[in-house]
Amino acid sequence: MRKRSDVMKAHSIFVEEKTVYRCACNAEFEDIKRAEAHLRHPPQEKAKSAKPKKHAPRRREPMTTLQLPSLEIPDSGQ
Repeated sequence: MRKRSDVMKAHSIFVEEKTVYRCACNAEFEDIKRAEAHLRHPPQEKAKSAKPKKHAPRRREPMTTLQLPSLEIPDSGQ
């Protein structure tokens, strides 16, 4: 049988303290060197590119059609 002191040694609780470095862009780093590198060379943000404006097609000037009365060409009879 195990003694009670052996069981207590096998299960001990300890506090682990971590420092987390957080950037304004919500990036988190556990290492100060990586956080500083992030500040020196921040990732390129995707530019919010507006969709290119679709220009309205140029209005074509209406083609003026001349309606001529049908002309009969006289037969020269040759």
